[in-house]
Amino acid sequence: MTRGSGRRARRSAIVAPLDTAGFLGASAAAWISTSPSLLPRTWWMWAVNIGLSEVYGYASGVLAGRVVRRLGREIGLQVRIAPDHRRRARWAGAGALVGISAYSWVRGALRQREISHLVHEEPKNLATHVVGTAAGLGASLLALGLARSTIETTRLYRALLRPYLPRRLVTVVSLLLTVATVAVLADRLLRGRMLETLIERADATNRLISPDVPQPTSSVRSGGPQSLETWQSLGAPGRRIVSGGADRLLISETIGREALEPIRVYAATSGTRTLEDTVAAVVAELDRTAAWDREVLVLFTGTGTGWLQEWSLSAIEFLTAGDCATASIQYSFYPSGLAYIIDRRSPERAGRLLLEAVRRRMARLPADRRPALYVAGESLGSFGGQAAFRDVPEMLSTVDGAVWTGTPSFTPLWQQLTARSRPGSPAVAPIIDAGRHIRVVTRPRDLHRNYWGGLYEQWQHPRVVYAQHASDPVVWMDLPLLWREPAWLQERVGHDVTPAMRWFPWITFWQIAADMPLSIAVTGGHGHSYHEEMVPIWAAVLGQDADEGEQRAQAAQHRAIVRAIRAIHPQG
Repeated sequence: MTRGSGRRARRSAIVAPLDTAGFLGASAAAWISTSPSLLPRTWWMWAVNIGLSEVYGYASGVLAGRVVRRLGREIGLQVRIAPDHRRRARWAGAGALVGISAYSWVRGALRQREISHLVHEEPKNLATHVVGTAAGLGASLLALGLARSTIETTRLYRALLRPYLPRRLVTVVSLLLTVATVAVLADRLLRGRMLETLIERADATNRLISPDVPQPTSSVRSGGPQSLETWQSLGAPGRRIVSGGADRLLISETIGREALEPIRVYAATSGTRTLEDTVAAVVAELDRTAAWDREVLVLFTGTGTGWLQEWSLSAIEFLTAGDCATASIQYSFYPSGLAYIIDRRSPERAGRLLLEAVRRRMARLPADRRPALYVAGESLGSFGGQAAFRDVPEMLSTVDGAVWTGTPSFTPLWQQLTARSRPGSPAVAPIIDAGRHIRVVTRPRDLHRNYWGGLYEQWQHPRVVYAQHASDPVVWMDLPLLWREPAWLQERVGHDVTPAMRWFPWITFWQIAADMPLSIAVTGGHGHSYHEEMVPIWAAVLGQDADEGEQRAQAAQHRAIVRAIRAIHPQG
């Protein structure tokens, strides 16, 4: 009977009515969570925003309520409301809550339409917002139930330990046991099940040989005839990379002059091959394909899975008339977010080891026979590729140019650059050293004029471009978003970001986090999708400047290249 009464008491504690202050805090947080962020929301993005915001609001409200009640007792303040007034106050409060909730939700849905238009996406239908809101409310209630279950677990331990331990130790030991219980359950759920499932899926995806990706027939592609790398060893992203792109004939037809067959080499790590061995395999492929005889050599650092953006690869090949070689390695088969959590050193080592190995090999060539050396990377690849350099002067003295796309804010070299940017320049496109060597580009027009339209100083070689959209959550995601408003949000100058976006502690962090997974799927030129702009960006970095009389012809050629790349890479 005692055990049964205890179980009933615990159940009643878990399903007890909501704390009034907590409910008000959760309601206010839910209103704020409907405010706009960078990209249009799917139903699950609505659910994440509302669910996590309500958890934060409820906890803050409960804490604030206890503090107020404690202060009231300390100063002897008592508030009494007559019963008839209390009833009217409840109805008035309920009406206000319903009205404000409806207003914030409708306003949030309308803001989503505005964001969709800014990034050239089709607005989501009403069902998306309704389902996401309902799922978010359900998730917050589930989180509340889990929190109350944890509190009841502490009380259970306290009741069990009270007969055997001194009173002062009971609270401490019960808290420690509760923490240990939660930690074990979380470890089994997150690391033991979810993490293993993610790793297994990533491994299966990497080993999948798609019939839609044909094996190369060119000898200057890894995995093709005479290649030292087998088709199966390249991994799914590597197979897609060496199989893609245009051949010599298409490049010749597009640019109107004779072209060479572009070289693409790739190698992947495995359980039997270290990162150093993989780098050596890439250098061997460069030797085999005579890549050192080409005019341009570009070293790419890939994302966590080893993926490279086809728009960047193809832009280089068309602009150089195929007189180029591109090289990369797969250092991991995990998605970038998982790779950064599990092993953030691998992308840094991959970028550094590949550059060092290639430079050692090039040092053995006569100075007049060395190709121009460029480096590039997108997202986590940008983070890893920049790790090859201690600072900006070393980067400028080591390579002939670089293109860093969608660089995460935690990249050390990027942090060095922003620290030395011109005061007053916008955070979305800081001006560095008057644009002599480095320019930050949010859209192609920023290549030759700064974000405000002012002229740069003469662009000198080597040239480095940081391409980053104002609406790219990968660029702006940062842990301090939890407690500090960033400069880019204070300024609100992004051309494809709604000026209605505001910063709120905790909530904005999760809004940006929810924007990240689908940011690569939005229309090119927005979010984390860098497509057509890669053609003029690479043309500028390669030094293909046009005078006033040639600008129209160059623009026409770039449009032809864009059409050709879109035809061979329609999913981009």
